[in-house]
Amino acid sequence: MEGLKKKLDEIVDFDIKDIDTIWDEADIKTFEENHNLKLPQDYVFYLKHYGNDYIREDFRFIPLIELPKTIKQTQFEIDSFYGLNNDENRLDDKINIYQDILPGDLFPIADLPGGDLVCMGKQGDKHNKIYIWFHEMDGENVFLVCDSFGNFIENFKRINVEKNTLDNVKLNLGDKLNDFLKNASKNMK
Repeated sequence: MEGLKKKLDEIVDFDIKDIDTIWDEADIKTFEENHNLKLPQDYVFYLKHYGNDYIREDFRFIPLIELPKTIKQTQFEIDSFYGLNNDENRLDDKINIYQDILPGDLFPIADLPGGDLVCMGKQGDKHNKIYIWFHEMDGENVFLVCDSFGNFIENFKRINVEKNTLDNVKLNLGDKLNDFLKNASKNMK
């Protein structure tokens, strides 16, 4: 688990992390029993020592598995990972919120900006594999991205993030709002 710990220490944004609780085996066992899960050791390690984390803005997940052409992205920003702490990223709450929306053989472990989810397989041939669920996609909207949680974490890569300035930020406000703002600015002169 040393490699996993090293990579997590690299990608987790500890400047945002408020809680630093270490969970024990009994906590994990209770969680598994409550949700009828058997979690892999790499994910148990994460939940025990981390959890409820935000990822540094200059890291993206880059899948090694080729995704269908309908998915235009080759890298994914992961907003936050869920954990056992009682905050807005509490895993129990997220499982309950999404249980009627996600396929029954998946549970959410993290989210992407915009509402898509990273999920882990619960059983069968999906067990412990990592998927991305695209909430706005019609038809098949769940895609395998990694064969384990540890491999998922290992596939985070540092990217070059351009800082926002007035020169590189473009706003698309829509024609009606643009017209309204133009007319308002004329009336102010």
